Amino acid sequence: MQVKSAILSNSLPTSLDAIELPRTLPPIVLIAFTRPEFVVQLLAALGNQTLKPDRIIAYLDGARSDRDEPKIQACVDLLNDFSGQIPVEIRRRTYNLGCDRNTIEALTEVSTQYESFIHLEDDVIPNRNFYDRMVRLLTAYKPYPQVFSISAYANFPDELEARIPSDFMASNRVFSLGFAVWSDRWQSLDLICSAQNYNPFLSFATIPANLQTKYTIVNQFFIEKNRKIDWVITMTLATLERNYVHIIPKRSFVNNIGCGHPDAKTYRNGVPDWINQRYCPNTQPDSLPATLQPLHGAQRSLKGTELIQHFRKSGGMWLNWLEAVALWKYHRNWRDRMAIGAFLIERLPTLLRRWRSGLPI
Repeated sequence: MQVKSAILSNSLPTSLDAIELPRTLPPIVLIAFTRPEFVVQLLAALGNQTLKPDRIIAYLDGARSDRDEPKIQACVDLLNDFSGQIPVEIRRRTYNLGCDRNTIEALTEVSTQYESFIHLEDDVIPNRNFYDRMVRLLTAYKPYPQVFSISAYANFPDELEARIPSDFMASNRVFSLGFAVWSDRWQSLDLICSAQNYNPFLSFATIPANLQTKYTIVNQFFIEKNRKIDWVITMTLATLERNYVHIIPKRSFVNNIGCGHPDAKTYRNGVPDWINQRYCPNTQPDSLPATLQPLHGAQRSLKGTELIQHFRKSGGMWLNWLEAVALWKYHRNWRDRMAIGAFLIERLPTLLRRWRSGLPI
């Protein structure tokens, strides 16, 4: 079912401080595994919240080998000790599902038990206002079915900075670093029954391109070419196809500490400069956007020349013939088509090298 795009509305909430807290608070769904040194920091942050949740549901994936068992048990011990402050329900897997499948199954299971929930991974450390702000956001946007999710993490092109008039904005891009969703909207995607590399647009080249989604397109490119999976990108594309939007902040009120860890799924070589660029440890965002229309324009608002320029800056990208044709279909201006053709020829050596090595092209 397609969700109609929102327009400027006088009925939209304007202030989080004016939103009353619900009688029933949503649980925090915590995904942990083999990083007790992160879990202890996360639990300390949760114990310091201005508003504390009634319940934490912690999912721990099964061990990949015997070496994982002591670390997983250390996480379990920390969670049990913490349950004196906030009740913790521990749900352990009997075998290893992998990060992506474990998360999708966890969120789908919780969605059958609660009206909404807030998701945290063990390396995402919230500031003390996090839970209060997320609960109020879930309450504020519950009447607006075109809003799929809420995020505490800020990431957007620098050129948008001056155009954001409030503490939050609507976006076509999802961020899972401090992420909340209503159960019926989560279930509408049916990710539990979808392939883990599901892309409703079939290829990275046919994903609608704007200032935000151009980063999703690059992520999907590397997923396709390296035969990887990423539940967040899959969710992003599924919501984009259905015209959902997401509420994201201008300043992050979560801090990612997982980069560089040997058990990290991505960014094992260190912390990228941009990852916590917009983090503010004391922020208590309040003002809400006057529109649910994304500031970065319509779904297909980037010219072909702009998209190719982004591909060049991203490094390591190329096009095969079918992907170039797909881009030509959407970009009929001769300058756009020339840029696409030039990029196809320019990166032909990379494509041929991978083809000779038996790698996906």
